[in-house]
Amino acid sequence: MSGILRNISTVSLLTIVSRVLGLLRDILFFSCFGVSATGAAFILAFTLPNLFRRMLGEGTLSSAFIPVYSETKKNGSEEQAQEILNQVLSRLFLFLLIISIVVCLCSFFVSGQDMLLGDKWVSGLSLNSIIFPYVLFICVSAIMVGALNANGKFFAGAFSPIILNFSMICCLLFFYFFMGWRDFKLAIALCFSVLVGGVFQMIWPWFQLRKSIQWRWVLDFSSSEGTEKIKSLFFIGIFGAAVGQINIIVSRILAYSLDNEGALSYLFISARLIELPLGVFAISISTVFFPELSRAFASGGNSDFQKCFTKGFRLTLAITLPAAVGLACLSEPILRVLFLWGEFGSGDVELGARVLLVSSFALPFYALAAYLVKAFHSRKEMKIPLFGAMISFIVNVVMSILLMYKYGMYGLAWANVFAAFIQTVFLGWKFKKITKESFFDNDGLFFIPIVAASMFMYLILWGIEQFGFFGGDKLNEVFVLIFMVSCGVIVYGAILFIFKFPELRNYSRKVRSFDFKNHD
Repeated sequence: MSGILRNISTVSLLTIVSRVLGLLRDILFFSCFGVSATGAAFILAFTLPNLFRRMLGEGTLSSAFIPVYSETKKNGSEEQAQEILNQVLSRLFLFLLIISIVVCLCSFFVSGQDMLLGDKWVSGLSLNSIIFPYVLFICVSAIMVGALNANGKFFAGAFSPIILNFSMICCLLFFYFFMGWRDFKLAIALCFSVLVGGVFQMIWPWFQLRKSIQWRWVLDFSSSEGTEKIKSLFFIGIFGAAVGQINIIVSRILAYSLDNEGALSYLFISARLIELPLGVFAISISTVFFPELSRAFASGGNSDFQKCFTKGFRLTLAITLPAAVGLACLSEPILRVLFLWGEFGSGDVELGARVLLVSSFALPFYALAAYLVKAFHSRKEMKIPLFGAMISFIVNVVMSILLMYKYGMYGLAWANVFAAFIQTVFLGWKFKKITKESFFDNDGLFFIPIVAASMFMYLILWGIEQFGFFGGDKLNEVFVLIFMVSCGVIVYGAILFIFKFPELRNYSRKVRSFDFKNHD
């Protein structure tokens, strides 16, 4: 398991860098655009290619591809595995090229119907006609990253988002602060920076594959046993992924349709802050454990599969539950420290903090649902995640419609929480590897100690906040926030250590047994 933990550390470290850059990108974005209609239009335009990216690149296609590719490498040959990779990439490239052309042309011509559409819809469609081809580059990149992951190479995939964030940050710094571009003109420049980032995101794993396994991409539209397996898994799973991503875009369209101009922006900020711990740790865990689960299932080792699954589930819960508690407790200080710049004012901080408080409840459910979906996919079971996604979608749409007219953006946030909760419960119930005993077993899910430590951490943070340390200049608030986060982490970690949390216990043994004399 030391190799797994090392890979998790590598992915997590690079993801931390990526998320920090992503956070800086968002700070710059809202400093430049505020919660304006133009900023919301860019967010909506960027949602559509991200929908395809998560469905095709990092979603179902990748989940269908990796088990088959791994099985072919193990039971077949390297040449057969590379043949499957080329066949998948060739089909994906052609499909996305056609889709990109159609979507860009449709968005461009429909955006010209300004008499039928409002100004904000015209802006969103115009920007989408520029930015959508990003999906071509990032989906091709994601499949190559999947092949690298199956070969035990996780660096390229974790580094890829850094490229996009760097491109967008450079664009905002140059065109806003040096060129003086504003509003729609700046949004257009930002769309092109996404395309530039996407090109380099595709080039990076390409060269890594060539270097590590001497891969050469040739267009290959022939079929093989492997591609037929991928098709059967993909066409079942794609509906589940599509439902899940449509869930996101429906929520954003509903938010965009509200009279509150900043509703979509506030929900987007909350989603981005939730994605920070979700991406740094939870997605890193599922990314690293997915090939391990696939290999364990392929080898027929039910005991090994159970141990691997339990460890990944336990780590996911142990990280995301306290993160959710921390975000809820410190929602306003976090937004004030990070986003109170430029066009983003104190009133925006107050409104955004309320949305973040609600949205933070969904964090552990998002993480556990994502991990459970990967666990199902590792066993080549696609139908249950599909049903789970459909249930989540129905709950989200119904709850959104019921709540948004009375509670606005807060209603949409609560709808997302309810949908994530229902999906997680359904997947956990159907997986049948989560027993009642595992919630209380010290080598199982470790549920009770994790919840107890999280609640105690909340009481500590709440008590410190009552002293009124926040206020004054920005630098003081930064130091206070760092102090409170550090206190929360130390208290939480100490309680888990007292309860003998397995991973902390194993790490402690390694530290005590480390021979410093032989490592001078």
